[in-house]
Amino acid sequence: MNKTEFIKLLAQKMDTSAVNADKSLKIVFETIGDAIAKEDSLAFVGFGTFKTTISKARKVKTPKGDIVDVSEKRIVRFSPGADLKAKAASRK
Repeated sequence: MNKTEFIKLLAQKMDTSAVNADKSLKIVFETIGDAIAKEDSLAFVGFGTFKTTISKARKVKTPKGDIVDVSEKRIVRFSPGADLKAKAASRK
């Protein structure tokens, strides 16, 4: 499923237009991003948890064989909750 298909499904469930569903989805994504920027984790019980971790600076080898430095950076990780895992497992 791509974003357009998801927005159509969301609009049906919200009983609204696709434009309104798209606006709502953008607001939710923006708010999640803002919350993760302020805190190191964001938990939705049953759905899952977004956590940030720091990847350490390191040296990597490029496909051409050069060694380059990769700087330290924040990475966002998602761990699905029990309800989401159960829904995914029930799909056949």
